Amino acid sequence: MKLDITLDRVGKALVPAVWGWVLLVAAVTLWRVWDIPARLPDINDVATTHLFLFPVSLFLFFLLSWIRQYYDDEQAHSGPRPFVRWRATLGIWALALLHPVSCGLYPAAFDIDDRTVEEISRSVGMMHVGMSHAEVEKRIIEMNAVLPISMRTDLKQHRRWQEEVARYLLEKDPAVRRPIWPDLARATLVFIPWGTKPGEEPDPTAREQVFLRRTRASSDIGVDNLRVRYTPGFTVDVIVYSSNRQLTMEREPCTVHLIVPAPPATNFPYPCPR
Repeated sequence: MKLDITLDRVGKALVPAVWGWVLLVAAVTLWRVWDIPARLPDINDVATTHLFLFPVSLFLFFLLSWIRQYYDDEQAHSGPRPFVRWRATLGIWALALLHPVSCGLYPAAFDIDDRTVEEISRSVGMMHVGMSHAEVEKRIIEMNAVLPISMRTDLKQHRRWQEEVARYLLEKDPAVRRPIWPDLARATLVFIPWGTKPGEEPDPTAREQVFLRRTRASSDIGVDNLRVRYTPGFTVDVIVYSSNRQLTMEREPCTVHLIVPAPPATNFPYPCPR
């Protein structure tokens, strides 16, 4: 049995097939788009899916381009075109832009650095003078659970760090707390309790409490710093939130984003105190 496949039939079927494929890839990319800020690490799966979808798109792109060019030769093909030309042209552009735009959509749309600073500033701004030591630690646990994280983050590992910070802060027995901290000190993207010097375990009786959130375990660039000073009665006296997000190797410059209570004539951002 001989198949009777002509270019007219291919042309009639190809354009709607291309648009069906475009809709499929768009659906894969934009599925649950409203929930993306809460599931950014999962978006990595979308990029992986595009690696498998791209060869099909590339094949359709070249086939559609060739068949449109074939029918553009009016001297050789004077009869009616089997498809509307502008639909084929638009389909070619859609295929050309679909994957680059989709793979670059989420990093461009969701600026993690800006969103992180805004979220921390909002959370710290809700704290106030007179809060208890335990209430501050409770707010830190809650903040760790909602801060935005990168698409490159291992979500299961990140959840484990959140749970470890909560376990450490809620545990009152020093003998139980002590073995938790060395492993916890290597965590990133969550606020970890530190001593006054980086790399040392905090003293639970100290009048100053330090929390650091690092974007990389091996660098002090991209660090969010939260310092809480307490009164003799262990209620909040001053909270200072600062960060060092420069993309250079300079260690000194940073920005103070918030001081609670705000001093008179507040002008944000401050330069970091030397």
